[in-house]
Parts: sequence; structure tokens; C-alpha cells
Amino acid sequence: MIDLTKTQKKVARELIDLGLQRECKSFTDRITKFTNSPEWKTGNSHELYLKLYKEVTSFDKHIGKRYNDLTGSSYFITVLGLFYDEVLKPEDIARFDMDVQNELLRMKSLYDNDLWQNRI
Repeated sequence: MIDLTKTQKKVARELIDLGLQRECKSFTDRITKFTNSPEWKTGNSHELYLKLYKEVTSFDKHIGKRYNDLTGSSYFITVLGLFYDEVLKPEDIARFDMDVQNELLRMKSLYDNDLWQNRI
């Protein structure tokens, strides 16, 4: 793990915001697809409401865990999580200097290769 400079933290904040926008867009697209489905038009209204409520609640918990109460010291790990989950792409992290990019790639490869899980 590395400490981000003030400039790198600014980039991280912008990428975290981009990640939030992308995750919300993906979620609203999923909900739109669900509400346009034949099931939505013909299904039991209460069961459909419960499904929708469950999806919204689950997404809200995910968003809260990932994005609430972020401080500068958690920016790197948050960006790493977004990169690992493919919310952020390689071209997004290219905004960082080479040291940060290389560390993100190195850490991602540890997770990709299950080396990290085998250490625990």
C-alpha cells in the first residue's frame, strides 16, 4: 500500500466519483430492465414490490460500505476495489503516476491470483 500525494488524492476523489456514477448507472439500468420486463407487467404487485425493495436495499448497503465516510487514507483501497471490480478501467487509473498505477496493478494481480486469500 502506498500513501497518495495531494495531487494523487485529487485524482482518486475524481475516480471514486466516477465509480459511484458508473455503479448507480448500472443499477438504474438493471432496475429499468426489470420494470420493463413481462414479469413486471403481469406479476403479483406485492411480490414485485418486495423484489424491488430488496434490490434497492442491497444496493444501498453496497454503496454505503464502499463510499460513505471516505477519508484520504482510504482512497487508495477504495480505488483498488473499484479497479478490481472492473468499475474503473485501466484507462481510468492511467490518470495516476506510474508508481500508483503499478501498485494498483500489482495489488489487483494478487487478488486475481488468489494469493491474497491464501495468506489469510
